[in-house]
Amino acid sequence: MARDETARERGSEDSLLDRRSYLKLAGAAAASVAAAGASSRSVGAASYDTIEVSAGETKVINVDAGETFENKLIDITADGAHVKLMTNGSGWTVRNVGVKGQNDSKSNTYATFYLRCTDEGEALAENIYMGDGAVDRCGHAAVSDWANAGTVTIRNIHVAGWSADGMYMSHAGNTVKQTMGVTQIENAYLKNNNIENCRLGTPGSYIKDSVIHVESQDAVTSNESGQVNARGLWFKEQSGLKAVNCDISVTGSHAVFASDGGSGTLENCRVEGPVTGSVEQVNVSGSPDVSAPDSVPMSAEEAASGQIDSSSNTSSSTDTTSSTKDDGQQSGDGQGTLLELVPDDSAASVTYEFTVEGSVRKRTSGTGHTAEGGDSVTDNGDGTVTVSGVAGNGYGDAFFVDGAITSMNLDESVWTLKHGGSEVGVDDLTLPNKLVIDGGNRPRSSADYTFEVSGAVRKDTALGSVQQSDSVSDGTITGAVFGGKDGYRFSGEITGFSLDGPANVRVEDGS
Repeated sequence: MARDETARERGSEDSLLDRRSYLKLAGAAAASVAAAGASSRSVGAASYDTIEVSAGETKVINVDAGETFENKLIDITADGAHVKLMTNGSGWTVRNVGVKGQNDSKSNTYATFYLRCTDEGEALAENIYMGDGAVDRCGHAAVSDWANAGTVTIRNIHVAGWSADGMYMSHAGNTVKQTMGVTQIENAYLKNNNIENCRLGTPGSYIKDSVIHVESQDAVTSNESGQVNARGLWFKEQSGLKAVNCDISVTGSHAVFASDGGSGTLENCRVEGPVTGSVEQVNVSGSPDVSAPDSVPMSAEEAASGQIDSSSNTSSSTDTTSSTKDDGQQSGDGQGTLLELVPDDSAASVTYEFTVEGSVRKRTSGTGHTAEGGDSVTDNGDGTVTVSGVAGNGYGDAFFVDGAITSMNLDESVWTLKHGGSEVGVDDLTLPNKLVIDGGNRPRSSADYTFEVSGAVRKDTALGSVQQSDSVSDGTITGAVFGGKDGYRFSGEITGFSLDGPANVRVEDGS
């Protein structure tokens, strides 16, 4: 499975802004919210506070606008202990937080973490563990977006074993409140949660690079009514919802469904189980990899310390990401987007070559065009692969491409190119340069930016998140980051750039 590694890039060296270099701008240091009565311990080089919740107690933790709550282990192992984390305002950060112990409170425990941004701003939650779940008939909604009116990014989160709702992120879009905030879920591991593992319900909300897995209905804890109906991804009440590059496997119920006027899109996903309702499928296949993403904490201690041991996130399935693998999978049965190169009927033997930052493998069976033994996929040893071949006489070639196409050399007058089933031109595909605006090191400060390019430009979700404030129009980009990261691919040169606020900016020339 392709995983998003953006959260791991913050330790990069910074220097002056230049092609293939960085610009570092100073900013205020992040502050943290101290929890009363917490004890401190260390794990390796990292330290965290332990907040012990007493038997029968519900501890309420408020994280207000501009505050950071990080490196906390919340211990609810005592009988009837419960915690409510309430975020308020914008600009808050919740980072490296693990909840240890099953929730078994018999009181009203609706929602445990309220991750919402209430004044049309932005906020971030990352490296969260809620994988110990809730016991029989206890707990409702591990995570909720109640009253969210801004953009909340949640990444590297583990939610498992909750008896009634895992990530219930459709409250903001209900017909009563109409607040319509956006939730962006990245690198999530959601397993065996009852009712739904993830529910989205506001336009622009998405889940990407994530795993949703229900082993069986017998593996799921019943809710307060004694019911078990563990579903995967639910698009509810609104349109414009999306799942990108996700692995979803559900036994005994819906893998993905839409209801109550909701609709959404599955894009480059692997799905096992029924897909029902108004759900558009773009390059959707089977054989999901249900191992946890490498960046997700597998225990409360891992989350609190901020040190993720990816070796514990083992996979039981075969790796299919090799750039040279030719396994005969049909269209949509593997990772990547289908790229078809089709010469004119009059062409006899015409050549092509293209380079991908990522992985490529041949499509060798199924209906439609396939690559042959004479077509080559060469690993360049630098994270890129180069594909070359020849076609004609009524035959074309096809490949699964997982990554960005950075260059293509062919006579466009005799070729038709299709990417993901849509006809495209070379200029639509090849955007070799990258620009990343990273506000992760200044989580309490906003940075606004504008830049202009002489060529084409598009947002790249593999490089950064998608925010409502980001705009792409006629080669001009405007946007903002607040503790997150925005990324773009472009061709040509940067002809104008301005940045107001603290952020690291990286420009890479791929030409």
